[in-house]
Amino acid sequence: MKKILFFLWAVLLYGCNSQSQLLNKKIKKQNMEYFNIDKYKDWEYDTDYFSNATSKNLKKDNDRVQIDIDDTSILVKISNTQNNYTIYKNYFLNKVLNYSLLEFYSSVIGKKRIYDEKGKLVKEVDNDAPYKFSIDQLIKKIKKDYDVDIEKKTKTTHVRRWLSFELNNKPLYCVSYDLKDESQKWKFVLVDGNTGETLFTTLFYFGCNDNETLDPYSQYLVNLRKKEKEDNAYYKSYKGKDYTKKEWEIFVEKFHEDYQKNKKRSFWDDIFSRSTDD
Repeated sequence: MKKILFFLWAVLLYGCNSQSQLLNKKIKKQNMEYFNIDKYKDWEYDTDYFSNATSKNLKKDNDRVQIDIDDTSILVKISNTQNNYTIYKNYFLNKVLNYSLLEFYSSVIGKKRIYDEKGKLVKEVDNDAPYKFSIDQLIKKIKKDYDVDIEKKTKTTHVRRWLSFELNNKPLYCVSYDLKDESQKWKFVLVDGNTGETLFTTLFYFGCNDNETLDPYSQYLVNLRKKEKEDNAYYKSYKGKDYTKKEWEIFVEKFHEDYQKNKKRSFWDDIFSRSTDD
């Protein structure tokens, strides 16, 4: 009797495990992303761009899609005429998603996810990790400080971000936009990618080929090196001690803080001292 019960229990357990495995496979298959050309069957050709058998440019309302198929993969580029975001999705030839990423202007943002041909996530890269000051915060800052909407699609704004080799991989944002009231004149804004502080602003002429004129970022580096040199050069002496400009500024600030602290406390310290003596 015990053998019969054990056999029945084993059969039941096997059946449950098989159903569970089938269910997990079904869920996984549903969660896997596949390329489906039928998704675009009611889109029309975008005549602003060339299309052929292996490369198609389609549009629907404000949405745009470019589909390129070659011997190794299917690349889908999704954008919108109203903003500066672009989604890239690359698929294997079996139509399973290989990777996806998001761009703001020409800078990759967010997380890039990479999958194998079975749809398993094999790698994830957080492109925002070096930037404590986010893209959303940058959009709000530029809107507030300069009344420019860098999220809106125009031909007169440019944004990029990078880790500056010259500044020990310091994260930076560069925003430039044209001044509509001045022909060919642009505003350049350099923002700290960690703090959101505006590091440098200047005006420049877009497309200027004057070899004697430094580009705005190079101007910032020159000014920065000049300031560092001035800050670390001899500035003045006080009570027999030599100070650089930077050291003097720190000394003066601390002296002022100590003075204010003692000034505020002197009266109360005197009262407290008298009450203690009494």
